[in-house]
Amino acid sequence: MHERSLVHSLLTQVKQLSNQHDAETVDSVTVEIGPLSGVEAELVREAFDELAAEHFTNCPLLHIDLVPLQIRCRSCGRESSVSELSLKCPECASSRVHIVRGDEFRLIDVAMQVPVTTDGE
Repeated sequence: MHERSLVHSLLTQVKQLSNQHDAETVDSVTVEIGPLSGVEAELVREAFDELAAEHFTNCPLLHIDLVPLQIRCRSCGRESSVSELSLKCPECASSRVHIVRGDEFRLIDVAMQVPVTTDGE
């Protein structure tokens, strides 16, 4: 299950961000997963729930945004959301397309509580 190693890397990155900002807590983590990423959302959630306790005293919430597969047609230039079963432009039916979105597993947002500082401190 490569999701476990991906989540471990994700949590390491989140922990580094938390340390950089002297965060008191990390409340939530948001990721994007595309249908061509090779990553299963449910396995990511399971690995996150299991591994987050190793990195944080409070377990942050995980938000997963499932993004559609989006292509740009190299023939007509149109961008479209498509099914991963059909990589053809819905406008001109060309199969000369470039994947714009939908093949990623990406950290989008980390919500954390940071200490309030006043100027002069």
